[in-house]
Amino acid sequence: MSTIPDSFVTEMATRNGVTRTELEALLLALNDHPGAEIAKTLAISEAAVRKRLGESYKKFHVDVGGNKKLTYLKQKLLEEYQSHQPDAGKPNYDWGEAVDVVDFCGREVQLAELEDWIVGDAVGRDRAANRCRLVAVLGIGGIGKTTLAARIAQQVQDQFEYLIWRSLRNAPTLNDILAELLKFLPGSETDLPDDENSRLVRLLQVLRDHRCLIILDNVESILRSGEGKDYERAGEYKDGYELYGYLFKKLGETAHQSCLLLTSREKPKDAAALEGKNLPVKVLQLDGLNQAEARLILKDKGLGGSDAELSELVERYSGNPLALKIVATTIYNLFNNTIADFLAQIKQETAVYGDIRTLLDQQFERLSNLEKRVMYWLAINRDPVSLADLRNDIPIPESSMRLLEAVESLLRRSLITGKSESGKLGQLPVIMEYMTEQLVEQITTEIEQLLEQPDEAVFSWKKLRSLNSYALVKAEALDHIRKAQQKEILEPIKTKLLDVYDTDLEAHIRRSFDRLRGQSFTKKSYAIGNLINLLCQLQSSTLQADLSGRDFSSLTIWRAYLRSVKLQDTNFTNADLSGSVFAEILGLASLVSVQYSPDGKFFATGVGDGEIRLWQAADNKQIQLYKGHTAWVWALAFSPDSKLLVSGSADYTIKIWDVNTGAYLRTLKEHTNKVYSVAFSPDGKTIASCSEDQTIKLWDANSGECLATLKEHTDWVWSVAFNPIDPRLLVSSSADGTIKLWDSEGNCLKTLIGHTSQVYSVRFSPNGQLLASSSEDQTVKLWDVQIGQCFETLKGHSKKVYAVRFSPDGRTLASCGEDRTIKLWNIRTSECLKTLTGHISQVWSISFSPDGRTLLSSSDDQAVRLWDATNGKLLNVLQGYSRGVYAVAFSADGQMVASGGDDNIVRLWDVYQEKRDKLQDPKSKGRLRSIAFSPCEPILATGGSDYTIRLWDLQDDRHRSGCKTLEGHTNWVWTVTFSPDGRFLASSSEDRTIRLWDVSTGQCLKTLEGHTHWVWTVAFSPDGKTLASGSADSKVKLWDVATGQCLTTLADHEEIVWSVAFSPDGQTLASGSEDQTIKLWDVSTGKGLKTFKGHTKQIYTIAFSPDGHTLASGSGDATVKLWNMGMGTCLDTLRWGHTAAIRALAFNPDGTLLVSGSEDGSVQLWDVQKCSRLRQLKFDRIYEGMDITGATGLTEAQKSSLKALGAVELEK
Repeated sequence: MSTIPDSFVTEMATRNGVTRTELEALLLALNDHPGAEIAKTLAISEAAVRKRLGESYKKFHVDVGGNKKLTYLKQKLLEEYQSHQPDAGKPNYDWGEAVDVVDFCGREVQLAELEDWIVGDAVGRDRAANRCRLVAVLGIGGIGKTTLAARIAQQVQDQFEYLIWRSLRNAPTLNDILAELLKFLPGSETDLPDDENSRLVRLLQVLRDHRCLIILDNVESILRSGEGKDYERAGEYKDGYELYGYLFKKLGETAHQSCLLLTSREKPKDAAALEGKNLPVKVLQLDGLNQAEARLILKDKGLGGSDAELSELVERYSGNPLALKIVATTIYNLFNNTIADFLAQIKQETAVYGDIRTLLDQQFERLSNLEKRVMYWLAINRDPVSLADLRNDIPIPESSMRLLEAVESLLRRSLITGKSESGKLGQLPVIMEYMTEQLVEQITTEIEQLLEQPDEAVFSWKKLRSLNSYALVKAEALDHIRKAQQKEILEPIKTKLLDVYDTDLEAHIRRSFDRLRGQSFTKKSYAIGNLINLLCQLQSSTLQADLSGRDFSSLTIWRAYLRSVKLQDTNFTNADLSGSVFAEILGLASLVSVQYSPDGKFFATGVGDGEIRLWQAADNKQIQLYKGHTAWVWALAFSPDSKLLVSGSADYTIKIWDVNTGAYLRTLKEHTNKVYSVAFSPDGKTIASCSEDQTIKLWDANSGECLATLKEHTDWVWSVAFNPIDPRLLVSSSADGTIKLWDSEGNCLKTLIGHTSQVYSVRFSPNGQLLASSSEDQTVKLWDVQIGQCFETLKGHSKKVYAVRFSPDGRTLASCGEDRTIKLWNIRTSECLKTLTGHISQVWSISFSPDGRTLLSSSDDQAVRLWDATNGKLLNVLQGYSRGVYAVAFSADGQMVASGGDDNIVRLWDVYQEKRDKLQDPKSKGRLRSIAFSPCEPILATGGSDYTIRLWDLQDDRHRSGCKTLEGHTNWVWTVTFSPDGRFLASSSEDRTIRLWDVSTGQCLKTLEGHTHWVWTVAFSPDGKTLASGSADSKVKLWDVATGQCLTTLADHEEIVWSVAFSPDGQTLASGSEDQTIKLWDVSTGKGLKTFKGHTKQIYTIAFSPDGHTLASGSGDATVKLWNMGMGTCLDTLRWGHTAAIRALAFNPDGTLLVSGSEDGSVQLWDVQKCSRLRQLKFDRIYEGMDITGATGLTEAQKSSLKALGAVELEK
């Protein structure tokens, strides 16, 4: 109010009947004093201030609402004051078509920035030096550019002698605009030059001589449209309007004391060239209103709602003021002022309608063809993507710079967002929805044209321009992205086509493949992949899509997502399957290790079956399969240069691999037991390893020579790691509960004691100053390396903690464990930041990407999960399809065989009629580990990784969903067995207990405790009075069933006891162990009778024949051996049926048949008398009979997975 003297205000107040006390408050308010300050100055209450100001507004006839009364009065007084000034000194304002801003609210930050640019952000003489000569306000239509320009012009008008506003909406020529400007500005009332150049020179002189503010609104009207053109850069001028560019350039480059303010939906190229942080040309890119500002608009429109509803509405329309005003009117008039109803409606249909659609149509029509392609791909990608990602989506053979120009053009048009910190490009929600609708309409139209062609008609793929150019589902995308593409793109297309073709749609699509087969598609052709994805979407309501038996031969099938689709006997011969995704075999057993390469290009997974798989981090594609280990791969480590991979295994060996070629280089063999951890030194010259043999070994990475053996631990050594700063220092952790620090000479420097049980993992922080450790005691500890003291214990896990890893910046620690969770901890505060859930079994291993943005986890549930390490969100799941069989059983009548394993399906075979059936409980997730038939009733019991036992009534048609679930165990159930009379069921578990259950009621009768480790096996004696159990504590125990008391402990095995079995007469107990032996025990005395040796690996399963003369054993060496009980000799070895560990055996009731189940996924039936294989009991794998002969676009690792799941590749 400094431009209006108080005397003038006083005079006007007196005329309007304002009292003295009211005037005092009014003068302070007009000079921008807040209410609290006015109250303090006048020594009155704030309520009294509001009352006096309210009376003043009434007397001045201020009739606007809300908090805009004071602004309105200021403007009214200013206009009145100016009208009373003598003409000689009167400021000259021509507001032209400027909008009324009396209702303006918000944008305080932008107003302050504009005022600094237009008026200057300094004081005194320097203020003029900081003024801008040209300022452009840019933004999408409806964002509020014109309103903001009018508001700032009004706010700074007293700083200028002259102000003129002109709109370029109707595209006046530059000559006409110059004429209008010069006629208004001083010195040009007469003698106006005719040509544009002379007028421009005259204008520049006026702008030097006088302080003028010129506002040109709607500049996009003089800029060229890209409609109908392949390439067009935004910001270019229409033909005949190029001199506008000269005007902007001259006003930006030439010294003067005035300012030209532009508003435009698109950035003129001259503004783009001249703008700069320290230059007198500035550009304000206007975004949507924030939540508070947007809510003021909604409030002014009379809209009310909950905070959540208002927030969702503002976010849905990205804070666009015009869009919010439109939807507020709609909600008020048509939805009874209920935001929730409106939001529900647009979720079902569309948020783009009416004037909002018109607004977007106008901008879309101005785009070149390439710009439209970019916009479509950004809509498909859903989340912001990098320019490199766009280049991969949009190949432009002429020049890759064309794409860059198109992106820059879209940024100038304010249609896409660019984040400098991430370098990623995206779209605002309402624009993405608009583009998605446009794409859906185009694709639907093209598919209809294809389907309506007669079968005999020739149809060119070139007519499918959009269908062929855009991958509607990016098969390799993150899970949440792919699901969004299916929901927002495929589902609407499906719905529209079903309205036309109803149930005949699938048949029409299938016939269309014949028309397209053999056509020469371009390099990236998505049409057929899109159609196949659409076929899968048609079956989206079913448990599993099924495209079995389809003929997709000789088709270009790019980016089809077929991971969970049944494809039995499907023909893919000579098909191009580039970018398509299928189910993976991540291994035939648990995923126990995962590791990123230091360069971030790869990650590796190690599996319980001895295989290692290398994945491309960019697209999670399997690129190498390393075969060489014969048991669990517990440890992986890349060399610092990412060229080598070292692996440690339960087969007692360490192997070194060439990452790029997959070639096996050498084996390090001096450990005498399982190898649990390996590590490269920071310089890559040394490898450290640790083992169940209680030692740590240091190896020369180049020669493979063992340099030193470190022997201080008194139990298994679980983990070893080098200090990343000082390679002479390494650390180890052990089952003896200690952590040890070592120097490179093998000297133990410190022993850290603090955990109360086994320490599974230990790692240095990136700066080498801290240690983190995890333990069986359910805690994570942080240690100071220098003093060797624990300074923090992190509690939160509810079971064993298997692994810890520091983020690359050292600020975050990740831990994982048996409780199926991953936790992220703040190192500085020790706070648990996030708990990541999703795995359905214990999480063995974790690894941060080198940039710290992604965390990998591997689990016993056969899944690798990728997480956003910054917010804990799940990015992707690589779900393996494991087919290992861990349990087999014969029914009491010998007619039926049951099997179960990693896929959680119980399979049933009629042995003699070869009929098949299966049982699966959709509520159960995980793996089956045990199966038993009741000896008396048609009941089947199963147990597995979900901690439960299920009883199935095989005579009930509803048996497929299970008839009873027994709950009580707190970890995996490894064995279930019925008592001889069928009344009771015994179970053993990783929770270290044995439970006895009443079959009829499902109640747990007793819990037997005594083992100190996982209980793998349990068996009833033939009289049902005794139970035998075997455990990972290497002990066998005998229990009294009636009392639950331990009768005796048999301790002669050196390692895990995997299986126990009573002889039919109950006098002998057999046990099979990790130590590769079978031991026979006298049940009555507990004495050892015999030891059978012959297997070359652990013995997982044993079974007596019904007559007791023969004992069968199955081993990790993939063989079955038959032993003569009388002589103690091996009768025969059955070795030509399985290719992996034998996990289960069972005799039929008359002893003539033996069934075996293996980690290789097969169930084999053997003739016991002839010691020969009768046949394999087959079940259909997900890709059984799928023909990939001649198919391209698959890596060898992918082909290996497909074949393991049933695919065939015939020799050419």
